[in-house]
Amino acid sequence: MQNPGCIFCQIVADTRRCTALAFMDIHPANHGHCLVVLKAHCATIFETPPDTFASVAHLAARVAVAVRDALRPAGMSLVQANGSAANQTVPHLHIHVLPRRPDDGLLLNWARTGEGDPSRIADIATRIRAHLRTG
Repeated sequence: MQNPGCIFCQIVADTRRCTALAFMDIHPANHGHCLVVLKAHCATIFETPPDTFASVAHLAARVAVAVRDALRPAGMSLVQANGSAANQTVPHLHIHVLPRRPDDGLLLNWARTGEGDPSRIADIATRIRAHLRTG
């Protein structure tokens, strides 16, 4: 299914025989920033069948290796955001392949200060497990 109002659907419209493809981000966070997008229009991971997401993840891994080999960055982040609160700016499933350099200023990390409350962590894990069994 394609969404004619979606910029990523417009980009993938001319491709054939693939479920995902990669291209350079026109607003790169760092040199070598690539996007791996699902060919079919699914806004987030929640509308994407797991097998279909697997094809996007497989291609993202291949692209990450190619970016690493071509540019030799100090590190690599793969980012897949869902919804505006997660800073998803294009509502079409995609993975950012981001070469990282020391002190590049990208705010994708969070402070690791202190440990969480073990009983709260266990309670949340129990709640998530219950949904894995039913869904």
